[in-house]
Amino acid sequence: MAVIDWKGAKWEGAHSSLTIPELLTVLKGFGAMEVLRFIREGISSGELSLCITEDGGKEITLYHLEVLGETRQGHGRETIEWLRHIFKGQIFLELPDKLEDGCVYHPSLLFWLRMYRLGLVDAMDCETFCLGPDSTQDETDRIEQKVLSLLSPTIVNPK
Repeated sequence: MAVIDWKGAKWEGAHSSLTIPELLTVLKGFGAMEVLRFIREGISSGELSLCITEDGGKEITLYHLEVLGETRQGHGRETIEWLRHIFKGQIFLELPDKLEDGCVYHPSLLFWLRMYRLGLVDAMDCETFCLGPDSTQDETDRIEQKVLSLLSPTIVNPK
């Protein structure tokens, strides 16, 4: 399986064996849509796919993001900003139907809602809700309140 260093991370195909030229083609946004795995040593790792939209823009679908290292504060946000910068596209978050603890409402949702509110994530899609670029503040507030009520009392005010 090919692994390359590109733009500050190590990249490889997540579910297929890609050659170095194929991997570079996908990373540059010209290849077939593939799920790629990246790792930024001591910062973050994750899985995403890239595609070109009908209007020629790039769409980044993020499936997984894990912050690494002892000091993790700010690394998630920084990684999202890094992805937007290197791929120059919109970020869509696709959450699994059930997260690792079997619950759809996971504490990480509060982080993702915050990233959505800040405009760093353009859309979020999971089994129980969907927020797109045109979603209203009221919709976002309702979803956040539902998540908070289901996570309480384990979560103290996330803001």
